[in-house]
Amino acid sequence: MNHRLPATLTFFSLLLCASSLRAEEPAERLSRLHLALDADEHAVKLWWFGWAGVVGGAAIGQTGLAVITHDAGFRSDLQTGAVTSWLGIAGLALVPVKPLQRWDSLLDAPIELQMRQAEAELRDRAKRERQVGGWLDHTLNALVGLSAGSYLWFHEDRRATAVVTGIVDILVGELQLWTVPRTAVHALETFDAEK
Repeated sequence: MNHRLPATLTFFSLLLCASSLRAEEPAERLSRLHLALDADEHAVKLWWFGWAGVVGGAAIGQTGLAVITHDAGFRSDLQTGAVTSWLGIAGLALVPVKPLQRWDSLLDAPIELQMRQAEAELRDRAKRERQVGGWLDHTLNALVGLSAGSYLWFHEDRRATAVVTGIVDILVGELQLWTVPRTAVHALETFDAEK
């Protein structure tokens, strides 16, 4: 019977360690949730402000050049490009993936409440990230590009720039849609797989 005593003691010490680890698990999980939310916030800010800068710069630049140019054909190209760029800015303003309010106000709450709120925030962010890039977004993007190209082709008789404008508008819009961060989606999948 003496040979069972070390095994029994080892079993109970592992059980005690496992129960103490379970007690620390909410704090560890909350810490990982905070890290996931921080990473998502950083990725979304980089994507949103980066695209706002690119599209906004194009809108302002084309609008300014359209005002000062004397070439009527070039002016119509710039005006069409400016309109599609301003539509791109409007799209960014309406897209559900954008920088959010910080969740730091919960830091004084009990850990269970913090964990529930952090998980709810992560789920909400993942839902918004999944909303972007559906068939409606791709259809609207193609519609804007084809409309710009059609206007230049049929109304302004600028066939070469019509093709370039339509293709560039569609490609830039698709690139914008395909680069939407999926940080919250991936983090949520990881957390859900651990349950």
